[in-house]
Amino acid sequence: MADPASFWNERYQREDYLFGTEANDFIRAVTPVAAPGMRAFAPADGEGRNGVHLARLGYEVSSIDASNLAVDKAFALAESAGVTLNARAGDMLEEDWPENHYDLVVVCFMHFMPDDHDVFMGKIRQCLKPGGLLVMENYTVDQIPLTSGGPKKPEMLLTPDRVRADLAAYDIAFMQEIRRHLTEGPRHQGIAATIQVIARKKAQTSVETDGKTGP
Repeated sequence: MADPASFWNERYQREDYLFGTEANDFIRAVTPVAAPGMRAFAPADGEGRNGVHLARLGYEVSSIDASNLAVDKAFALAESAGVTLNARAGDMLEEDWPENHYDLVVVCFMHFMPDDHDVFMGKIRQCLKPGGLLVMENYTVDQIPLTSGGPKKPEMLLTPDRVRADLAAYDIAFMQEIRRHLTEGPRHQGIAATIQVIARKKAQTSVETDGKTGP
C-alpha cells in the first residue's frame, strides 16, 4: 500500500461508518473496566468504534489512524457517546510511541507486510507497561477465500506460530483460532477466520533486560 492515507481516505468518504459504530465484539466481551487513571491505546482505530467503547469503560483513550477523515468521524462518534478521545492522524510506523505508558492496547484487524508487522508489534511491546494487557483479533491465512474483509496476501495474515513468536515477551492468557460471523458495518460482513488473543506483557522481558526498547 503505497499511500495508506489516500487509500483509507477514499474508503472513509461516506456518511455511514465503514466498520460500524459498535466495538469489535471480542474486544467488547473481554476488556475489563478501567481503574481510575488507566490509559488505553487503540492503534489504527479508524472511525473510533473501539476507542469509544474503551472510553465508556473509563479508560483515558489515545488512538492513531492513517486517515484524517476517519479521525474526524471518530471525534463525532465520541461526541455522540459523551466521551473523549485523544485521536490523531499520522503514520503509526514512523511516529514515536511512548515507552511503558499504556495499561491496555487493543488491536483489531490490523495487517502489514512482514517487516512492517515486526515494527508494529515492537512498538506495541514498547508502549505497554510491564503487566499491561494486549487484546487482539486479526485474520488468519484461512481468511483468504472468505469475503468478510482483510487482505488476500498470505504474508499479511497470521498463524498461531507467528502470534506465539510475536508474543515472546508476554504471558498468553488466551489464544484461539475461530471461524465466526462478523457483523461490523458494510465492510465486515459474513464468516471470518480469525485468531483472538489476550496477553499480558511480562514484568521483565529480555528486551528490557538487555537495555533495549522498541522494535
